[in-house]
Amino acid sequence: MLQANERVNKPWSARKFAEILLDFCEVLLFLAAVIVLATMVGGAEAQAAAPAPKILADFADAGSLALKPQQAQSAIVGADGGKSLQITTDAKADYPSVQIEPKSGPWDLNAFDAVQMDIRNPQDVAVRILLSVNNPGANGREHCNVDSVSIAPQAKGTLTVPFGQWHGDPGHNLDLKNIASVQVLLDRPGRSHTFDVSNIRAVSLGAGLTEKVLNDPFYTSLMPAFGRGVNLGNALDAPNEGEWGVTLKESYFTAIGKAGFDSVRIPVRWSAHAEQAPPYAIDPKFFDRVDWTVAQSRKNHLRPIVNLHHYIELMQEPAKHRERFLGLWKQIAEHYKDEPADLAIELLNEPQDKMTPDVWNKLLAEAITVVRRSNPRREIVVGPVNWNSITALSSLTLPADDRRLVVTVHCYDPFHFTHQGADFAGPEAQKWLGTKWTGDPAEARMLRRSLDAAITWAVEHRRPLYLGEFGSYEKADLESRARWTQFMTQEALKRKIGIAYWEFCSSFGVFDPKKDEWIEPLRAALLAPVDSGK
Repeated sequence: MLQANERVNKPWSARKFAEILLDFCEVLLFLAAVIVLATMVGGAEAQAAAPAPKILADFADAGSLALKPQQAQSAIVGADGGKSLQITTDAKADYPSVQIEPKSGPWDLNAFDAVQMDIRNPQDVAVRILLSVNNPGANGREHCNVDSVSIAPQAKGTLTVPFGQWHGDPGHNLDLKNIASVQVLLDRPGRSHTFDVSNIRAVSLGAGLTEKVLNDPFYTSLMPAFGRGVNLGNALDAPNEGEWGVTLKESYFTAIGKAGFDSVRIPVRWSAHAEQAPPYAIDPKFFDRVDWTVAQSRKNHLRPIVNLHHYIELMQEPAKHRERFLGLWKQIAEHYKDEPADLAIELLNEPQDKMTPDVWNKLLAEAITVVRRSNPRREIVVGPVNWNSITALSSLTLPADDRRLVVTVHCYDPFHFTHQGADFAGPEAQKWLGTKWTGDPAEARMLRRSLDAAITWAVEHRRPLYLGEFGSYEKADLESRARWTQFMTQEALKRKIGIAYWEFCSSFGVFDPKKDEWIEPLRAALLAPVDSGK
């Protein structure tokens, strides 16, 4: 047996070298084949897991569908180079609808996760539209999945109905191989509406973040915007501080800082403390109170985020209040121009109503310009329309050259759980009492998909993301509240999304002001170390 040095030093013949080279090439070819095969298999698996959308109704082939209006009229019209279904509802109808059935027999949607529908609202008023996905025997509650979306005046939108849910409430499973119809309807609209629907399709919502997102340099270097925070709600955003049961105290800031939070979001109703006529002067005493709040935050090592909250008149009449809105921000920005960089400002909480994407994007650009004149480097928080909905992120337009913008979204899903028993959510909210959140796979999947969509958008647009509001109402059972809160916190932070719980010490609160102590399960849920596992 040769020694190692002998084998190294022994001269090779040309033939031997050729044989070794040939063997090496065969190995390379084999490995390449394995890689190609693995890629093909992986690609096939990915394709199977995320099939292309299946068109259920694009209205180009009207003969394939049966349309059954109930207290409504329908007509197929031309739209954007294709066809859409124009629906006009009766003024006095409680649940006007159009049921759409395939003439060829039930749809098999077992390979998909949801049904989506595009909507155009040409009216001067908003409309809330529902879509029901039905098995045989559906009655509006059983054997169907339902969700809704509000479409602003002169706006377009997309309604998604995830399978296994009824208005965000999980546990309503369908026989997906036997979908008999879809039904477009309104819930007691109180008036006639006319709108168009098109491109009704079955879709896959995907499963988790893609490798492209996870390996993106922007994502790998991203930090959760403002860390873990809490909202000081129902205080300075009330018409007058104290009217909604919360008056801020120095001890509150001490408690929040000692607990281990990183930031506080400070909702402020500036519009209630400013003159109606130019220059729209803000009350100096109110400015002093906000200043005190900022100082208390900083004293307790908490980053303050000051926003403009509850400017309802602006949402209802954007053109009329545009000048005043910009005048308020001119004063606020100039007032805080010399503050340290830890202070961030948020331009408008939850744009809604007549604040359509087009209106908001234009006004947003103007407001950013106003703030930048005195605060060229300060972080500005901005969010999309439809109450800062994740689904509205695609409608948000930001100045490409301003990289000190943080994008905020809000999430209260499932609404039937988080707002059960809340008087301000309408009489239906009383029917939701007793709704639990268990965190079962269907419930978890719904929330993960929303957060995946949010951070995917953020990475694509190179914007830090901030979950500026999420929370559950006090009438939900505490065990479910804590479970949901910890899930939301963990999943957001895993995706490098900063958080701010709504809110500190009122009806959604994490702190009991009467007992002057934390509601411990909620505090623990918000501050638990992030579990790196799935």
